[in-house]
Amino acid sequence: MAFARNTWLIARTIWIEAIRRREIYATVLIALALIVATRLLRFFEVEGLWKFYREISLRVMNLATSLTVILLAARQLPREFERRTLYPLLARPLGRWNFLLGKFLGVMAAAAFCYGLFMAIFLVGQATTGTALNAALFVQFVYLQFWNFAVLAALAFLLSLIFNVDAAMTIALVLYIFSQVFLNLMSFLYDGLGALQQRLLLLLHYVIPQLTLFDASGKVVHSMIGPGGEALLWPSLAGWAIGQLTVYGLLYTGLYLGAAYALFRRRPL
Repeated sequence: MAFARNTWLIARTIWIEAIRRREIYATVLIALALIVATRLLRFFEVEGLWKFYREISLRVMNLATSLTVILLAARQLPREFERRTLYPLLARPLGRWNFLLGKFLGVMAAAAFCYGLFMAIFLVGQATTGTALNAALFVQFVYLQFWNFAVLAALAFLLSLIFNVDAAMTIALVLYIFSQVFLNLMSFLYDGLGALQQRLLLLLHYVIPQLTLFDASGKVVHSMIGPGGEALLWPSLAGWAIGQLTVYGLLYTGLYLGAAYALFRRRPL
């Protein structure tokens, strides 16, 4: 009970600090601009651009929330060391794993707040289009995005214990961007490489998490609902696929958090 209470208090503190930051609300204004754009499209009767609205909206919202997660997570531990606020906290009956887990859950709560605002705005904009949305597929899309945010947060925590804040943010951002194109790049280059190069490419494939696996936005964009409510294109993902992606996300999140804890534990205070 003490472990859970301490974790909750740390997470709650991070969440309160995050929702007071202006950066989150600045990114929300971008999404509001997209809703204004949908009104203009409806005014000009350009019906074929509703899918374009869906795609641009979801990609901007995913990118903005991912950047928010990287910035929040990479700053947490270095800021505690710089301000020396970590020392009185750990002087209490509070373990380092308890502290790290609370920080992680706080960042994830902030991500939920930010992404929740985005999804509310997206659904309002979607309602103005007059087109149906596959609700089950949309829920799966949001669920998988949270595994994307969890992996990014754990990775940013790990990098912040190895590098300084700016370097940790930059490397996490580069890895995030690289993961968006790696699978396509790998499928394009693989057959033309030698045996050793193919092994190195496969090793890189497993070392860097493939975050595009969590992105079901393309299916949400092109999903269609028939008159009877049935999915005509891109039905909901199968349970086994969701299960495998959950294990994949849990594996990388646990790996990065475990490595961050090992470094945090060995760091002298």
